[in-house]
Amino acid sequence: MSEECCRHRGRASISLGPRLAKVAAFVPFGASLGDIGTDHAHLPVSLYERGQISRAVAVDVHHGPYLSALSTVRERGLEEAIAVRLGNGLEPIAPGEVDTLTIAGMGGSTMLEILDGRPDVLRTVTTIVVQPQGAEARVRKHLLAAGWFLAAEELVAEDGRIYAVIVFSTSEGLDLAGVDAAAHRLWERLGCAGVLQGGEEANPDPHPIWRYGPLILARPTELLRTLLGEDIRLLERRAQGLRRARDPEVRSKRDQIFHQIGLLKSLEEMLFCP
Repeated sequence: MSEECCRHRGRASISLGPRLAKVAAFVPFGASLGDIGTDHAHLPVSLYERGQISRAVAVDVHHGPYLSALSTVRERGLEEAIAVRLGNGLEPIAPGEVDTLTIAGMGGSTMLEILDGRPDVLRTVTTIVVQPQGAEARVRKHLLAAGWFLAAEELVAEDGRIYAVIVFSTSEGLDLAGVDAAAHRLWERLGCAGVLQGGEEANPDPHPIWRYGPLILARPTELLRTLLGEDIRLLERRAQGLRRARDPEVRSKRDQIFHQIGLLKSLEEMLFCP
């Protein structure tokens, strides 16, 4: 344990909420961390004080959170271990400076823009831990297509909402071909092997394996059951609003929604009904 960790053992540890605690659990021991959108820097400070990471760069694009992060780090006396920087995404980080990235609490599309913006930084990153606020399917597809492996993923509940924490690695986990194979096996189990005929253009909704995650579907939990139920009820409300539609295009959209409802109900029954 470092001198800083010893010095802070008598001080109350920073409490992380369920989302950040789940993110923290997936950060590799000894990592050099880049925490993007750090807010108050609670995640890197907590990880460093428990001895889980060797150092960190805490980044935020907004001036207020940047000052809050700077204050947290200074109050804990960790200026030499945790650098706090103001900037957009990975821009304040030098290539080779970190080997692990955490990005939590922002839209999945924004996360991908951040990651795609600095390929030079990503070359020496071996682990990415993300907690998207939507667009989970796009995040999985994009990073797997870029050559990353899906190493782990879990659901977590906080303040009445359910989130996915997803871990990508350069060395272990499912690759794109593995997830595609798992998707095909799922269609077969559901008796829907022909559903994707005509390509993605004819089937705009993402395959459930991309929406919920192959590793999450492989180990169904009550959180997954709740999430499926929420998605089904949302789709049912949308379909109800289109029930009397006469326009052919709108009716086609309604039929697609009904198809998706049936698919999710079949998935729910397969996973949770003996």
